[in-house]
Amino acid sequence: MKTIISSMSCVCSLGTTLEEIYDNIYNKVSVPTHITTRFESSYKNDYPVYLVPEKLLSQKKEDESYGFLFVRTCVEQALQQAKLSKQDLQKYRVGIILGTSVNASFNCFDFYKQYKKNEVSSYWDLVDYFSYSLSERLQKYLSISGLHATITTACASSTDAIGIASQWIQQDLCDIVICGGTDELNIIPYTGFIKLLIAGKNPCSPFSKNRGGINIGEGCGILVLEKEEIFKQRNMEPAGYVLGYGNCCDGYHPTTPAPDGIGLKNAVMQAMKDAGITKQDLAFINAHGTGTHDNDLTESKVFNELLKDVPVMASKSHTGHTLGAAGAIEAVLSLIALNKKEIPKASNFKEFDEEINFVPVVENTKTEKHVALSDSLAFGGVNSVIILGDKNA
Repeated sequence: MKTIISSMSCVCSLGTTLEEIYDNIYNKVSVPTHITTRFESSYKNDYPVYLVPEKLLSQKKEDESYGFLFVRTCVEQALQQAKLSKQDLQKYRVGIILGTSVNASFNCFDFYKQYKKNEVSSYWDLVDYFSYSLSERLQKYLSISGLHATITTACASSTDAIGIASQWIQQDLCDIVICGGTDELNIIPYTGFIKLLIAGKNPCSPFSKNRGGINIGEGCGILVLEKEEIFKQRNMEPAGYVLGYGNCCDGYHPTTPAPDGIGLKNAVMQAMKDAGITKQDLAFINAHGTGTHDNDLTESKVFNELLKDVPVMASKSHTGHTLGAAGAIEAVLSLIALNKKEIPKASNFKEFDEEINFVPVVENTKTEKHVALSDSLAFGGVNSVIILGDKNA
């Protein structure tokens, strides 16, 4: 499987454009902040978060969620980069597939509280509560129709969205697919991770011996995938390629990965077979790397068994855990690294852990290889992996 990525875009704590993110991930020490608006929590001064810059947050419209603000911002940037106007989209079979956690139902939490108090005042709020679809809303925003889906496989949502989007292109279901994912800071996952005892009070430090847990983040990543013949008509250079996809649900536990990593192992092997690569082809692994004890340990077992000595990139040390958006944001960051031929260093790494038995990349590191693996582990035992190639893959 080799699907053209014609353009990409991202907003996260590192910035609101690719140029800002490109500069900050290599040159900035990422530091989380604390909640000051959006919701009240007795935990807000204890558990830091990674927020999208205020200059974008202030642009939210009254009738949209922050998650949709992130999506429309990224889609507009990606379409501009791909030299596709909204009018151009009318000529093609355009699919939309987006992954999310918050913007599947948690975005309706304020309405739900009104509903429980019998204070519902708007019929359309009720309609949104029962039938809200992120991808359908984007369709309406772009004035297009066609194949669409919203994926909610927890923290693997947007990795799955990208993998399925590539399949839609390969199966000739679409000419173009807008794919990726979005999530926003929300009280439900924020307090939920705290009550699961896996949230960190210090900056996220994936694979470090003293790792203390997750910092919630927010943002969006978008890729535009195209059929080769459509893309060639515009005489452009690709941003990269989706080369392979694998998914396996081990069903071990509602919130904990299987300790032996069997689900992740199967997903890695599926994706690498789909891409037709071996570990020698990999420039790096962009790990799920949440900074929790169990997740990092499970990943390390699989990496040490299947992908020994492949460099490990720890994106969440820069962005926090962006939930359903994580896989898409990490896909964009992986493509930035592949095309720059430089793996960005992890922030906050402190101490080697004998159980983990490797150290993530802690200095910006050059690479000559063209391919990377990005993996996502999610609640429900979901394990998803995509293989990405740079523009010369």
